[in-house]
Amino acid sequence: MLTEQQYLHFQTFGFVALRQVFTSDEFKRLDAEFNSALEAAYRHAPYDGTTRHWVPMMGPSTPVFASLLEDARICEVAEQLYGEDTLGIITDANRYVGDTRWHPDTGSIHQFGVKFAFYLEAVGPETGALRIIPGSHKQPFHDKLKQAMPELNMNIQDVPAYICTSEPGDVFAFDLRCFHASYGGSDDRRMCTCVYYNNPKTPAQEETTRKQAKNSAKTPTSFNRPDDPIYDPHWLANPEGSAKRQRWLDRMRELGYFEAA
Repeated sequence: MLTEQQYLHFQTFGFVALRQVFTSDEFKRLDAEFNSALEAAYRHAPYDGTTRHWVPMMGPSTPVFASLLEDARICEVAEQLYGEDTLGIITDANRYVGDTRWHPDTGSIHQFGVKFAFYLEAVGPETGALRIIPGSHKQPFHDKLKQAMPELNMNIQDVPAYICTSEPGDVFAFDLRCFHASYGGSDDRRMCTCVYYNNPKTPAQEETTRKQAKNSAKTPTSFNRPDDPIYDPHWLANPEGSAKRQRWLDRMRELGYFEAA
């Protein structure tokens, strides 16, 4: 759980640093699962440093990653921020290439939630660390940025931002509506995320979340794996009988996630 100060920091600026969430043993297992899963998923197109690779990490072959959405150290923070009915959406792994442009992770201010991001190597200002524009999850600043950023056409590193310098084991949580980017990353920047969405309450929130679900179905194709599902059948089956996961699954089904997939 966040302290009162951490909670206020997130509400004010849209992000918070969680230092050394993972033990050294957990981190070693995460590193091993990352390498094996990415290699297996892209046997048809081995990584060569020119194209980003992306893989959901929610199956039995990646048990540590698959457990993260329901890990209290992460899940309880999401619920503290967005309510106990927050939806656990996905845990994934990425091999990034170079810089990442400024963007939010939602197409509408009505569709929001929190992303927990962590790197498998140390990152800093010149080596691809996450950059966040504080307060950009709030209106009217969010819409002003969306309008102004293309016109400004500034270099990534010249935009005023907080740089999330990170060591292995650190996690940064940020509101999906925050504008974020990275600069100076290597051709193999290994970053992983756990994503939670708000449970939509209003017609506008539900409409935009349904659109998000429909767009998510295209993700494997976008990353050169058109025949792979987003959601591992093992995770969908919920063999452990997790009440929390079943609540997520039932609501996600209502919102069209599995129909879209």
